[in-house]
Amino acid sequence: MLNFLVNPGLFIAGLIAIASPVIIHLLNRRRFKRVDWAAMDFLIEAQRLNRRRVKLEEFILLLLRCLAMGFIGLLLARPFLDVNPESFFKSGAIERVIIIDDSLSMAAQTGEKSPIEEASAILRKWIEVLANDNDDDFITVVRTTDPDRPAPWANGLPLTEASVGGLLEQFDKLEAQDSAGNLNAALLHVEQSFKDDKASLHRVVYLLTDLRRRDWEGSAEAGSDAGVVATLGRISEAAAGCYVVDLGTAGEENLVVEQIVPLDKAIIADVPAEFEVIVRNRGMRDASDVQVRFVAGDTLPVEVGIDRIAAGATGVAAFTYTFADTDDGDVEDVRPVPVEVSLENDLESSGDLLKEDNVRYFPARVVRGIRVLLVDGDPSGNYGQSETFYLKNALAPDGPSPSGVAVTVVDDSEFDDVELSEFEVIVVANLYRVTEGRAEALENWVRDGGGLVFLLGDQADQDVYNEILHKDGEGLLPVRLSGIEGDEKEEAWALLSPDLANHPVFRFFDGDNRQLLDAVKVFRWWRCEIPELEDAEDAEDAEDAEDAVKREPARKTSRVIASFDDKGRAPAVVEKRLGEGRVLVLTTPLDNDWSNFPENGATFLITSQEMIRYMARNRTKEGVISVSQPITQKVDLREFSQKVEIITPGGGEPQSAEARPVEENAENGPVWTVNFDGTGQRGIYELKLMRAAGGDSQSMLFAANIDTGESDLTRASEDAIRSDLGDARVEFVPRGQSVIELKGATARSEIWKVILYILTALLAIELLFGWWIGARR
Repeated sequence: MLNFLVNPGLFIAGLIAIASPVIIHLLNRRRFKRVDWAAMDFLIEAQRLNRRRVKLEEFILLLLRCLAMGFIGLLLARPFLDVNPESFFKSGAIERVIIIDDSLSMAAQTGEKSPIEEASAILRKWIEVLANDNDDDFITVVRTTDPDRPAPWANGLPLTEASVGGLLEQFDKLEAQDSAGNLNAALLHVEQSFKDDKASLHRVVYLLTDLRRRDWEGSAEAGSDAGVVATLGRISEAAAGCYVVDLGTAGEENLVVEQIVPLDKAIIADVPAEFEVIVRNRGMRDASDVQVRFVAGDTLPVEVGIDRIAAGATGVAAFTYTFADTDDGDVEDVRPVPVEVSLENDLESSGDLLKEDNVRYFPARVVRGIRVLLVDGDPSGNYGQSETFYLKNALAPDGPSPSGVAVTVVDDSEFDDVELSEFEVIVVANLYRVTEGRAEALENWVRDGGGLVFLLGDQADQDVYNEILHKDGEGLLPVRLSGIEGDEKEEAWALLSPDLANHPVFRFFDGDNRQLLDAVKVFRWWRCEIPELEDAEDAEDAEDAEDAVKREPARKTSRVIASFDDKGRAPAVVEKRLGEGRVLVLTTPLDNDWSNFPENGATFLITSQEMIRYMARNRTKEGVISVSQPITQKVDLREFSQKVEIITPGGGEPQSAEARPVEENAENGPVWTVNFDGTGQRGIYELKLMRAAGGDSQSMLFAANIDTGESDLTRASEDAIRSDLGDARVEFVPRGQSVIELKGATARSEIWKVILYILTALLAIELLFGWWIGARR
């Protein structure tokens, strides 16, 4: 009866409160003792003449007060109309806005049909019925995987005989996309379209979804004041009807290949590469005997089993694979090899509901070795005595087994002309001085991810290093040099003592292997000072420091990795973070001049190899993207053409893109950047760089993988959503119920503002009227 009120109980309370002015009036009519006096006759006569007017005035005043009480109750009850006042000026046409959740989770086989197949069947049948019954309907489709615009084939499309065929064809082809959905962004787009489009149409909103928790919880956009539920509530107030069609069913069992993790920083030809494949069990039951298949290029697959993965936990499959060398003699070329990892389980018996997330890709970029530049600042006249000689033999020794390091040696006269971008690690060995121009180039190179090592010896110019490289803590060098310490006669020495025992450079020497490091005698070293930087962080291990760099890539942090065991604990190895790269300083050279380091063959070889691998940038992360994330690749126009070709997964005609200059990197000159955003499908993308002088192209691989969040099939609580929606007019439709009758034709419009205006007017009239009649009497 009172279904036009949001809070009918408050309205009833208001009606009861109407009696209060009457009760007050009756209480004021109590009998008093009458005392006649002479002048009373004149007052009684005046009252008799004005009685009718006074009663009328009192009745009007009582009526105003009763109406005021009633309107207060009505205001608190929040009345509404089922016809929006604006709709009086609208035509009878209805725009039906269909929001389709076409994210990957909609492909889960939770029943005879997946949610996306169910959505396709419902929409085809529904459109046919609408086409027969209505001539004034318009159809707009918004997909959660492309939330910022309506579908180009259904953007305010009139539902006519001519358009029905194409619409049915599109719904017939409806399938879940590889990219993640953004339900809140789609709803915000619909809400904004309602505000922007003033067309005289009634709008009815239909949301077809599998009601997964990931879409409904924690979905507030940056800069937005609401998530999915609040946005949906606001849409329901503006729409003539709002329906959530739940296409999902109970069922969470799902296995997903979550990560392919290379354990090395580079994949080197003919050197065994180790991988860990992480598989997550998102279901409620333990999974057993999970078979993981690893395929590199066209080679035979390798399978590894995981005995058991507990519910909600992860399992790891370890693979070791050697990528063969092409033997073409070119150290710098990168050989792309696509890697595919998949689960080979029987999906029905394992209860794996979403097979699309059982495959993951990795773009292996196979190189001949980590490219290292050794700058020899003190070449020895005697063969086999220079610092770079020892380093080169430790890093790339002759023999049948490759070390995985490709070494180039230059002297101080050649250093300024070297192209730094060709190397991943640069070792400056006892160099006399560095020019300001080269120091600036080195700093930019380090910020971009390079690893720079300074080996300080007797050739280093203290003033030049402090002024040009240290710059009071703001330059490349993490230490300020203040003289040479030690025993020139080499009768006394100091030992190396790692401050961070688990640091990758010295990790091997933990425990019993410490005796190898204790055999190294250092006779002289540079005394140095380390500035206290305000933003310096003391990371307990190398992994913590790497996380800090990811959080603040522009920060400069210094820390001592190893010290000498002399009285002053002089720093021996100091590291500094700079941008995406790092700088490492050894305060003693790696030759026989100041220590016996090279004489301890095993210690010297292990330390050199671990140092280079630690300093090298992680190239294995390059080319790994998410579906719909653009491909970005630098193109050196001195070597390659501006135009590139992209081969997408599944073959087909190659697509093209062009490199463009990037304004903020204009100083890079001929190095431009190509961007390609057509990555909506999971798989391997091959980008071909065409050589400007002709000849063979150079290929770069990119692996687009799904967002593993789509693998979480946990359903949201419909009761919780209803509770959060409160009084919003959103109707939930369970799977299997017909949606043909859901045609909503009117919009609810609360009229509390009108009631407030009337109440204010009543109170003002009552106040003025009471004052007026009081003044007259």
